[in-house]
Amino acid sequence: MPRIRRTFGKKTRKFDEQTFENDFRYPPKPDSYYDVKEKGMCRWCDNVINDDRGIRSTRATWHPDCSEEYLMYYNSKHIRKYIRKRDYGECAECGEYDPRFQIDHIRPLYEQKEIPAEYVDWSYWDEKNLQTLCRPCHKKKTKEDMKKMRKLNEDNSN
Repeated sequence: MPRIRRTFGKKTRKFDEQTFENDFRYPPKPDSYYDVKEKGMCRWCDNVINDDRGIRSTRATWHPDCSEEYLMYYNSKHIRKYIRKRDYGECAECGEYDPRFQIDHIRPLYEQKEIPAEYVDWSYWDEKNLQTLCRPCHKKKTKEDMKKMRKLNEDNSN
C-alpha cells in the first residue's frame, strides 16, 4: 500500500507536489481538498457527510462516491484495475489480448497543458477517455501523438 501524505488542514496549494501548474498529467484538485474548515465536510465536493441515521459524521472526510472519483483521477493502480476489468486486457486497436496491456488517453493530455486550472476540461481524465492498448499499438499511437504535439508546439512558437 503506497504511503499517502496527510494534507488535511493545509491552506495553500504550494505544498502539494501534484498541482496542475507543475504537472498537467493530473487534473487540478478543488479548493475544498485543501481548505476543509470543519469536520464532517467532504474534501472533494465540499458537502456535509451524513451517517446512516442522517446525522452529520464528524469522523468522515470523504463521501464514498467522491473517494472513488478521486482514486480514478489520481491513483494509477486503481485506474489500471478498473480498466482491466472493463476491457478484459484486449487492445482497442487490434483486438489482441496482452497480459501486459497499457492504458492510453484517447485524447492526449498535452492538449490541456497550457490551460489555466479554472478552464480545464475534466473529461480528459475521465474513464471514457481511457483505452487499453497492446504495447505495439500504444507505441504507434504515442509516436503519432508526439508528432502532433511537436507540430502544435511549432505553431505556437511562431
